[in-house]
Amino acid sequence: MTFYCTHCWGEVAQTATACPHCGDDIAARQARTDYADKLIAALHHPEPTTPIRAAWILGQRRERKAVEPLCALVRESHDPFIAASAASALGAIGGPAALKTLQWAATSSQPRLRAAARHALTRVSNEA
Repeated sequence: MTFYCTHCWGEVAQTATACPHCGDDIAARQARTDYADKLIAALHHPEPTTPIRAAWILGQRRERKAVEPLCALVRESHDPFIAASAASALGAIGGPAALKTLQWAATSSQPRLRAAARHALTRVSNEA
């Protein structure tokens, strides 16, 4: 298993307490960061399946504080799988900001994102 610094995403040893790349105090960051914040940070992880998993978990948990970072991911990600995962999570969480982003994404030129946003909009409207 590979371990990463949640500050710079550099690879670190499992037992590292400080990042050899950026010097961040890994142990202190872990102690003061709650699970949702760790998932939100993971949305920017360089390994592409990690943001997808993080978005899915945030959606399952209906983490309202993740709406803004997920909206940004939908709008800014160049990876259609990551953007689609963020759109799906927004559909699970709902709210005005999520709805606005999903409406925008439903007209995207990326077929995967467009389909995920349209499906998420159906979910949001069914729960309203």
